[in-house]
Amino acid sequence: MYDNIIEIAKKFNIMPINVYKCRYYYVLNCGNGAYSLSVARPKPGKINEIHKVKECLFDYGIHNIDTYCVTAQGNPYYEDDDRVYVATRFFGSNELDFMNDTQVSIALNDIGRLHKGLRLMGEEMLSVASDSNATISMYHSKARSLERIKKLLIQKGNKYWNKETINSFRDLIEKCLELTARLDELNYGKVSTYCHCGLKEGNIIYKKGRTYIIDWDNMKYLNYIEDISFFIRRYMRKNCYYSSKHNMSFMSLDDVLNKYSRFTSISDYEYEVLRVVLEYPHRFVSTMETFFKTSKNFVPSGVKNKLEEIVEQKEFAEMYLK
Repeated sequence: MYDNIIEIAKKFNIMPINVYKCRYYYVLNCGNGAYSLSVARPKPGKINEIHKVKECLFDYGIHNIDTYCVTAQGNPYYEDDDRVYVATRFFGSNELDFMNDTQVSIALNDIGRLHKGLRLMGEEMLSVASDSNATISMYHSKARSLERIKKLLIQKGNKYWNKETINSFRDLIEKCLELTARLDELNYGKVSTYCHCGLKEGNIIYKKGRTYIIDWDNMKYLNYIEDISFFIRRYMRKNCYYSSKHNMSFMSLDDVLNKYSRFTSISDYEYEVLRVVLEYPHRFVSTMETFFKTSKNFVPSGVKNKLEEIVEQKEFAEMYLK
């Protein structure tokens, strides 16, 4: 049934006993463990770059990541019928549970260890990285996009939302612009390294008391604070907010950073920048950008739910970050 997949697996020196298909990848069960085979989203050049970063991390003793298998030609990918395939070890499908603080604590330790490795290798990898400040450029790009969205809200926002909701959106836009100006003042992003750029539950596998960080397709050269702030914002949204509503315990920001900083230190300057980045409502910006890229006569339920949740959680997020 999966003869073609088996043949591709053999190019990576993987000899599957059996194969089963998941939504986005194939699991190859072998005598020496299991592997994941999937069609790659990045192009071969980006895959090579990710492969070099992973190899460097492995040399630094960071082993809780998925590393690419290589072909006989030494490539971390295989091209077949206009498709590019990659293979990695398969750690399982038990995604990190953000409502489980024990798992979150272990993940924070491992992310801290990962960032220590990424920061140590930063000097060695400068030859393949951009000299420009990609981190602050990202915020400037979002600021330009938000200025456009602000005009669209004036022109046709009442077609989709009531006045109170539009005012909430305008407040969020002004906050984004103020925070961007603050990051400019702090000269944010002048020191950067490679970041995973997707530290969410689907990309962090929990297995037997350990976590494994997988799916590096979105890796970028940014300040590492973007990486850890992404994880913390997700923890706030997936755990803290709902725990507070039901009088359940959750980790404070200081608790979270204490877990994270066991392996990588955070200076006073980095702590100040981190708090600003955590305040920035990235999810709001990306949702509004996506919505206004298309011309619709209604607000899709997915967009409506996201925006309602963002506005609803805004006050809690401000309290959590105090």
